[in-house]
Amino acid sequence: MRIRSHRLGSTGFHAAAGAKSTIPLLSVAVVALSFWTLTATAHHSHAEFSDELQVIEGELASISWRNPHPAMTLKVMSRDREEIWTVQVLGNINGLRRNGITGEIFTIGERVSVTGQTSRRRPGLLLGTHVRFADGTVAVIGPDESTGQAIYRGRLAAATEPAGSTASVAADRPQGIFRVWLVADRFRNPDLPLTAEARAAKEAWDSVTDDPQIGCQPLGMPGAMMSPHPIQFLQEGEDIVLRLEEWDATRTIHMGAGAGASPPGRMGHSVGRWEGDMLYVTTTNIDYPFMDEHGTPQSPAVTVFERFTLSASEDSLDYEAMVADPGTMTGPTVVFTTRWEWVPGESIQPYECAVLELPAEGSIGTVP
Repeated sequence: MRIRSHRLGSTGFHAAAGAKSTIPLLSVAVVALSFWTLTATAHHSHAEFSDELQVIEGELASISWRNPHPAMTLKVMSRDREEIWTVQVLGNINGLRRNGITGEIFTIGERVSVTGQTSRRRPGLLLGTHVRFADGTVAVIGPDESTGQAIYRGRLAAATEPAGSTASVAADRPQGIFRVWLVADRFRNPDLPLTAEARAAKEAWDSVTDDPQIGCQPLGMPGAMMSPHPIQFLQEGEDIVLRLEEWDATRTIHMGAGAGASPPGRMGHSVGRWEGDMLYVTTTNIDYPFMDEHGTPQSPAVTVFERFTLSASEDSLDYEAMVADPGTMTGPTVVFTTRWEWVPGESIQPYECAVLELPAEGSIGTVP
């Protein structure tokens, strides 16, 4: 992989343009990665960040290795003073761990250079994608841009390689939908039929101040299902329990005809039925103000219609979410789709969230 960089005067700040320089990957002893085994695509809005890649160099002063996104601070020389820059990692710790990156590879006090996108609103904040160490090795901590597509592509590719005998794999193979699924592809409908009032509310939503996930508050339905993290289906009596790795969330899908309605809540009340290998779920009683993580409003009248379709090979699971909300939309519409794929041996990991302290809108911090 190659990026462009050139030095601006004698500062520790670089622009991603100019002479080319090759960036080698970390050695196998540390982590085996390629550009295409990038970790988690971001689940939050990054509209405040520039599209242009920049590079900062400095001394690693602190690191917080927690979800929803790790962060680190760097002491950076800028002209005649030392500044404190905050690097928000584009990946999350679960996806990074699956791709071989952990907080233990970073050492406080070492000099590093970080590639990423600078905030247009908060000086001294960088959305990091790569960290280069003094020996020339690089830790890939996120893609160059948020595509909303597969986030564990390296894991999915590895799962297609032969591993053991066919008989052994078949013996260990789970049946049907009841297993752990990893995201392979996602699509979000960019053109929802919002009412004029709902569109105005969405446009007024501020990702810096209004995103509840920044304060470790989990998403509700249906946005919780747009997660880039794995999910798992479990059988519990007649019902189905759906575990979502993000936020350690759990949904109960009531399959019995006599299930009483649950009180309004973040995940709502879900009722399902089977049609062959297809699972249909209808969710009502949702007490959550947003349809997604981008501030699309929804009303208490919202109903979510989900369809989970198992492939003939049972190696993939297609998902479609249709939303009807007379309070915010002019008609029902498919809001997003997902394809999950089965990776043998995968499991749901705990989601360790901590409130991330990021720079406020204003000046860059300085070192006394």
